Amino acid sequence: MDKKRIVIVIMSGDLLMDFAGPADVFLQVNKHRDVYDVVLVTPVAATAKGAGGIQISCSGATDLTGNIDTLLIAGNDNELNHDKFYAWLETAYSHIRRIGAINVGSSTVAKLTLLDDKRVVAHTRYGDPQVKTERISFHSRDGNLFTSGGVSSGIDLALAMVAEDCGRGAATDVAHKLIFFYLSRQVYQVQFGNLITASPVAAQLKEWLTGRLHEPLDVGRLAEHLNMSQRNFTRVFTRQTGISPAKYIEKIRVEAACKCLDETDKPLEEIALHCGLGGLVSMRRLFLRHLMVTPSEYRRILKLHKNENSN
Repeated sequence: MDKKRIVIVIMSGDLLMDFAGPADVFLQVNKHRDVYDVVLVTPVAATAKGAGGIQISCSGATDLTGNIDTLLIAGNDNELNHDKFYAWLETAYSHIRRIGAINVGSSTVAKLTLLDDKRVVAHTRYGDPQVKTERISFHSRDGNLFTSGGVSSGIDLALAMVAEDCGRGAATDVAHKLIFFYLSRQVYQVQFGNLITASPVAAQLKEWLTGRLHEPLDVGRLAEHLNMSQRNFTRVFTRQTGISPAKYIEKIRVEAACKCLDETDKPLEEIALHCGLGGLVSMRRLFLRHLMVTPSEYRRILKLHKNENSN
């Protein structure tokens, strides 16, 4: 079986964890199953200079030959000109199965969006330059594009890829070896409702949505509430928040379900209906997508955490 080639592009060596963390995740998997070929490169052949005088000599991404399964872009390029790299990536893009962006800023993401006009890169650290806030989410996925919200979140992103390739058990084993109990981290630290509170339009909607999550909430109804046309509402909302209205509603519903699981003993089916998640199957799928745990596991971990704190 051919190995999956993971290419990590070091845009900046300022924060070693940007690229070292994800690399360690994939290399840990190789200790038990020879799955990945991990390659560190810079946009063009150069020495990546990190804090404390650490230097890493790398070949350039533009010099790579052969297939690439996954390309991870780590760090920002605000002060450098990497037009040659982006030109290469535009050509190679269609032949790469997955692309991940780790701790990148809006300028880097703007260049990535040029590779596919239909792609809306929603989950970056900085998001819309007009929204002066940092997102708290650890990683998000839109089709074959993965993005993470900060330095250590690159590990979350890599674990999600391992879970996709080798199963959730393999990802959990690696997380434990790295002393990084990511199930607990996801449950207690991800706060979906905080992702976009800096957006005026999202803030207005969130207040109105309280008590209505079990109702049909299509774009037309949201736009009507704000006295806007559907087209203008979708454009403004996506620009301000970085995500579509449908994705926002999905996150709000998952957040509400998490709160119910934490604060009540209601049956899962009742919570799913109350929060507009459809049913158990749908709620389970959405929890796995956003939190990497099932609703029942989420509730169990919460109870274990509370018991530990009470002892």
